[in-house]
Amino acid sequence: MLSSKLISILKTFSARELNAFEKLVGSSFFNVNEDVSALFFELKRLFPEFDEKQTEKKSIYKKVFPGKRYNEQTLRYVMTDLTRLLEEFLVQKQFSENETLRKHLLMQSLNQRDLDKYFLQHMNDAYEVQKKSPYRDALFYERQAMLEEDSYSWTSRKDNHAIDSSLQSLVDNIDIHYLTKKLKYSCEIINRMNVLKVQYNISFLDNTLEFLKQNSFSHVPAIMVYFQVLLTLRESENEVHYRKLKTLLEEHIDKFPNAELRDIYGFIQNYCIRQINLGNNNYLRELFENYKILLEKEIIIEDGSLAQFDFKNIVTISLRLDEFKWTEKFIEKYSSMLSADFRKNAINYNLARLHYSKKQYRDALRLLLAVEFTDVYYHLDSKSLLLRIYYDLEDWEPLLSLFNTFKIYLKRNKLISEYQRTTYTNLVKFVRKLTRIKMGSKLPLEKVKQEIEQVKQIADLTWLQSKAEELK
Repeated sequence: MLSSKLISILKTFSARELNAFEKLVGSSFFNVNEDVSALFFELKRLFPEFDEKQTEKKSIYKKVFPGKRYNEQTLRYVMTDLTRLLEEFLVQKQFSENETLRKHLLMQSLNQRDLDKYFLQHMNDAYEVQKKSPYRDALFYERQAMLEEDSYSWTSRKDNHAIDSSLQSLVDNIDIHYLTKKLKYSCEIINRMNVLKVQYNISFLDNTLEFLKQNSFSHVPAIMVYFQVLLTLRESENEVHYRKLKTLLEEHIDKFPNAELRDIYGFIQNYCIRQINLGNNNYLRELFENYKILLEKEIIIEDGSLAQFDFKNIVTISLRLDEFKWTEKFIEKYSSMLSADFRKNAINYNLARLHYSKKQYRDALRLLLAVEFTDVYYHLDSKSLLLRIYYDLEDWEPLLSLFNTFKIYLKRNKLISEYQRTTYTNLVKFVRKLTRIKMGSKLPLEKVKQEIEQVKQIADLTWLQSKAEELK
């Protein structure tokens, strides 16, 4: 088969991108090698499947070099040249989408050529583009600093010391860009240290925080928001930080692109989850309300699609709050936004959970049996839910059978992580013990409850604890 890099890049192309790349291949400015063009048109014919047999090297060589004896080195050279053109196309595509960068490079050239009139025209245009930007994130201030540097370079060349405002603005925007980036990635580092128990060194962080406490940046939403995120991470016991962060974000939500808002709300959601894990169940409602904002503002909807794990998490939280009508409407409205590959399973599984939460166990069972076990996560979650249904229905025979099949699946499936294996194995173990007690065994309940509290690493722990309490 041809170079994996060459084919891998082409497989990511849309039909429109392939047609645009064809124009680049045909441009003598970028390509004068007819063999490269011939290779491209042969691969275009095989787009988008790129069947392995059809992309076999000797087969491709015959098409690109008809009548010539096979020479792998010659083919390799042509493939390398086409790959370089592909990479150039990707660069050009990114470049064409960054108007400020294009202006910056053009102004550098105009300044070097002493074309002052045209330099100033483009400088004014670039400032207008910046003014029209809806966002005030780190990227905005990076671009602003870049323009101020162009302005300063021009005034320095003209030796016009009377005009020095660009220098002050340049330094200010460099500071803002640095502080925004520093805070943003410091938040990510501290978040990772909290979750993964790894260590990082964050230089000057305490100095930075002290500086921010003494200097107001109320005119820079990005600094204010990330500063507040940092405080919630470092002083998580102080709920005032969380409340202030929520208020700030509500005021400035339109100043950030969706990709960045997803990250910021990720910090907020993690804070809520930590509070829930500490026993503060009021944050379940907070988590739910935050997800509603993410949906209403379409922050977690990308190109009309909703990730299946977001879909599942939202259903989980809404059901824990007994928001049954809201959950039903959510599934009905947003299921069409799921990937077609997962949609059927997601609908059946999450509707089954809805029915289970409403104690409609038979309906839940019917839907659950329609879930196809093509994904390890759906398999684990479905088996876990099935376990709960059989237990609540007191269907002992299928439950006892499920104990064995579930245990074998957990033991044999190599795609299951050790953490998951332990978590679900413990669930099976303790549901089996509760079942024995419920069926009349003399197994001491208090001892089982103590074991559950000691182990903790158990799937559906809250449900398990509630069932143990019921047996009292």
